[in-house]
Amino acid sequence: MNLESKNTIGTNSSDVLMQLVKEMKVPLASLMEANKRLTNVGTSMEKNDTNEVIFTSSQEIASLIEEVVKLANNNKPVEKLPIIYEIYHGNERVKSMCKQEINPNKISKQDTSWLIEMESEVYKNIKHKDLNLYDLSYKMAVSERQLHRKIKSLLHLTPNKYIRILRLHKAKQFIDDYMYDTISQISYAVGYYDTHYFSKLFCQQYGAFPKELLRERKL
Repeated sequence: MNLESKNTIGTNSSDVLMQLVKEMKVPLASLMEANKRLTNVGTSMEKNDTNEVIFTSSQEIASLIEEVVKLANNNKPVEKLPIIYEIYHGNERVKSMCKQEINPNKISKQDTSWLIEMESEVYKNIKHKDLNLYDLSYKMAVSERQLHRKIKSLLHLTPNKYIRILRLHKAKQFIDDYMYDTISQISYAVGYYDTHYFSKLFCQQYGAFPKELLRERKL
């Protein structure tokens, strides 16, 4: 296999690469066995009279397989996780709001996907002052009571606290990314029309008022 072929493999998806490895195993095993009997090949890789590629050692073939597997592993998509995990583990104040520890390892993939979808719905409507839990539960195909119960069981938070954490996290991102110039712009962008109340909640979650962060950003 030449360098051009290897580069072509590297650009494919990990699933294709892994399938390729599986398909290569049987013919390569036969080639490795036959390769043991070759003693008259003088170069690392050359062509015989039938224009077939011959390897000088079984180790070369094994190394090629390892390279393909490595490419497949490197190209595996990063598993998407709920934003709340990142917020929780990076913010002691948010941790203190939870009645118990959030342990992602104890949350099933199905529930993880549910949380990702829930976050998506929250962020789609983040500018709305009143994020209606009934509407959210409808979009998540659960009752309002089930929504409350599920968020509490997975994150040990009430839905309102959970939504508030996401709102303020988005506000912090807006500040960090230089998206807005004033407190009122940021406040309105995440659904808070009372800037004083917004600033108070923001400080509770991040230990600093948004105006302080805006001021630091301008220095």
